[in-house]
Amino acid sequence: MKILFICYANISRSPLAEVILKKMLQERGFTGIEVESAGIHNYEGYPRDEAMAFYAREAGYDFGGTARFATRAMLDASDLIICMEHFHVENLQRRLPPDRWGRLHTFNEICFNEQTDLIDPYGKSDQIYRHVFHKIRTGCDVLIQELSK
Repeated sequence: MKILFICYANISRSPLAEVILKKMLQERGFTGIEVESAGIHNYEGYPRDEAMAFYAREAGYDFGGTARFATRAMLDASDLIICMEHFHVENLQRRLPPDRWGRLHTFNEICFNEQTDLIDPYGKSDQIYRHVFHKIRTGCDVLIQELSK
């Protein structure tokens, strides 16, 4: 199984979800699940959001690397595509044929059964960054519980 997290630029939310889920899967002995992240806009090579990197490092996550663009090959190879906002889903629906739309979900929908977007913390307060960090970590834990079933 291959899971792809998507956000706008791949500098904050989606790469955080990637590193958290990878670490959780490894710690819990899961095998056969690949996890990646990318952005719907091409910020290829752009550095990660330093504020989010601070919170990730503080909690023991390696949050390095640079932004990646969601290519058609990445989308086609993914079994589950988890977007941080509804407009990311809509963007990908324009790029994928309708028979692949069932792979597209929002983070809050799949993790919390909520029809809301996960706020983009970029440039916002420390309180927002902390909220988003904890929401992603909690959501990844819920996702693993679902994968265990």
